[in-house]
This record gives sequence, structure tokens and C-alpha cells, in this order.
Amino acid sequence: MRFQTWLLAGLIVSIAHLVLWFGFRHLNQNLTPPRPVFSTIVADLLPPPPVQPPPPEPPPIPPKSIPKEKPLPAVKQAPRLLSTPSPTQQNDVPASPPIIDEPTPVTPQKAAPAPTPEPAVEAPRYNAAYLNNPPPIYPLSARRRGMEGRVLVRAEIQEDGSCSRVELKRSSGADLLDQAALEAVKKWHFVPAKKGAQAISAWVDVPITFKLEN
Repeated sequence: MRFQTWLLAGLIVSIAHLVLWFGFRHLNQNLTPPRPVFSTIVADLLPPPPVQPPPPEPPPIPPKSIPKEKPLPAVKQAPRLLSTPSPTQQNDVPASPPIIDEPTPVTPQKAAPAPTPEPAVEAPRYNAAYLNNPPPIYPLSARRRGMEGRVLVRAEIQEDGSCSRVELKRSSGADLLDQAALEAVKKWHFVPAKKGAQAISAWVDVPITFKLEN
């Protein structure tokens, strides 16, 4: 039974292949266009035209010769005659002596004198040992309160070394200490300020320190 089935299947496949082969062949004949028929044409070739040679080049024109200019003849100059004075003219005109310019005297310029520098100013001094300036009195009430501070007094010193005016430049923070410093400095003697060797009036700053340990 199995062999018959295989035989039937092979027969069907063979028939299908034959049908396909005949179908493709018929289709190929219908699709292939007919071949054209070519006719033979005989043509005679003409010979090429003769080549004419180029015309000959014209001969070159020779350049024209330019005539040279003849040099002009040199003109001879006549000699110049120098006129000499006659002996009568020489005797009539007396010979003048030569004029000699005298040199002008040049006055030398004096150089300006250099300005003399101003002498330096020396500030007044209050700490010389021979002045014997007493220290300021520490106020008793300030001591009891434990007040301390530093006062800066500005004093005007005259030519004789005396103090004419005092000002409070910086306070210590306590009026008692400030007033004690002003009164003490006003009674002091100073070495006056000097400009060169001359005594002059000037201002000076005097610091006064109040401290309980002193």
C-alpha cells in the first residue's frame, strides 16, 4: 500500500514537471521577438581631397637707417682785453689805506648767585635738665578714685623760653587730670625754638602721663 502511494505521487510530480516545461517553452516562443533581416549595402569610399601647401612667408623688411647728426663746429671766443689804467690816472688817484675792523669787546656775563638755603627751625625743648621743670601735681581726689590717663598739651613758647598760652590737644578722659596738666605746663620754662642762631616763638606738644604707680 505504501509503495503504491509513493508511485502515484511520483507520477503526479512527473506530469506536473512536463506541464510546466511545455508551458515555459510556449511562453518563451511567444515572448522572443522575430530576428530582423539585414540587407547588405555597398558604398564606394571617395579619395581624400589633396592638401594644399601653405603660402610662403613674405621677406622681412630691413630697418631704415637713421642718418647721424653732424657735430656743430666749435665757436672760438675772442680773447678779452684787460684795460690798464693810464699813468696819469694812477698818479691822480691816491692809494687809500686798508680799513681794519676793530674787535668789539665782549662783556662776560656773571652767573646768578645760587639761592641760600633757609636755616632749619629747631623746635622748643622742655626736657633739658637745667630747666628744673617740676612734674604736675596728681590731684588727690583723682588718686582716690583710681583715675589714670595721658594728656597732650599744646603750648606756645616765646623767644625767652616762657610759656604764654596752653591748649588741650588730647584729653585723658578725666577733667581733673586735664586741668592739672595744663596748669603744670603753663609754669614751665623751655629752650626756645631757633631758626639758625635766632630764637623765635613756636608751638610745641607736651605729653603728660598720670599713673598711680609713679
